[in-house]
This record gives sequence, C-alpha cells and structure tokens, in this order.
Amino acid sequence: MGIGTAIRHRMGRFEEPAAELYRSFFIDLEALVKQLSHVGEPKRILEIGCGDGALGQRLTQTFKQADYLGIDPAETAGRGFRGDTARAEFRSMTSSDLRAEAPDAFDLVVIVDVLHHVPAHMRRDLLNDAATLTAPGGRIVVKEWLWGRLIAGRLGYWADRYITGDKDVDFMTEPQLQKTLADSLPEFTVCETSSVRPWRENILLTLRRKTDD
Repeated sequence: MGIGTAIRHRMGRFEEPAAELYRSFFIDLEALVKQLSHVGEPKRILEIGCGDGALGQRLTQTFKQADYLGIDPAETAGRGFRGDTARAEFRSMTSSDLRAEAPDAFDLVVIVDVLHHVPAHMRRDLLNDAATLTAPGGRIVVKEWLWGRLIAGRLGYWADRYITGDKDVDFMTEPQLQKTLADSLPEFTVCETSSVRPWRENILLTLRRKTDD
C-alpha cells in the first residue's frame, strides 16, 4: 500500500475531496471527457483500469444514453463512484477475464493512465483485449502521462512511485507510446492526438479500425 492510499483510508469523509484535489493537480477529468465528445453517442462504454470510478462518474454524466462498465484488478474498483448506478457497473477483474466472457462489444473503450502501471511485456495483451472488446465502428481512447527530461515530465513518476506506491511504474516517451500502440494494435490507427489540461504531458490518443475509414 502506498503512502497516499494509507492516508486516504484514514481520512473518512474527507477522502473524496482530498482525492479530487490531488487528482486535479495532474489532470482535469472534465476537460478530458469534453474532448471525447467527437466519439459520438456511444451506447456501451468500457473503462479498463477504472480505479475509484472518478472518470466513470463523469462519463456517465456526459454520455447519458450509455451503459458503463468499469473494470480493475483492485478489489475496491469503483468505490468512489457517486453517479447513476442504474447505468454503471464495476467489477474487480482484468481485461483478459472480461474478454474470456465474450460480452457484447463496446462502442467506446477507455484506458486512462493504465499502461505505465502494466509491465511492458504485458501491454500488448491488454491492448489486444481492448481491440477484441471494441465494436465495429467503435473507438479506443488511450491517455498517458509522458516521460520527459524536464521536472514536469517526471512529476507523474514521482507521484506514482512514492505516493501511490507502484515501485514498477514505467512511463513512456511519446515515440515509445506510439510504437507500442502501432505494434499492439496493427488493425487500428491513431485518428486524433491532443493533450489534456493542465499539463502537456497528458497525451490523449483516439484510435479507430482502419476498415472504419
């Protein structure tokens, strides 16, 4: 358990606002969801690595016609979700577990700040799962914090390594991320790239199948 997790568990009713304040230093989730408006009106959304459900809550608020499934290996998946539980479900499982169940495909698959927590040799499998779970005409969205030489580019590593407690966290440069996506998702192409406030290190990539062009 990292320092941040241990402290959060002791904060009681202050845990949620403290977590939001900490998260907002690194990423504006409202801005991220707003940038996803170009994906249309998905009916089924999957978030791989949903964490406490903060992004899931915003996705269900924005895409009011969509059903949402958030998955995460952690037993506490979605514990902070305060949205519409009639349209949202959280399950403690991996993407390979879900793929094995062969569910109906999803119009939008979201992977936000997950890949740098996944060992490099396992990233292809996760992305392959995402591709299999994406419906024809659907989109995969990947958001990552980029590794850089400047102090700002290393903030994410410091936070995950020493506060979150992930000793194996491994951030990629933008070329490394692009290569990982190209090698792991050869049937997909990046159709849009942008950054998410408040840091340019927050890179957001939207991918679609080449046959959807």
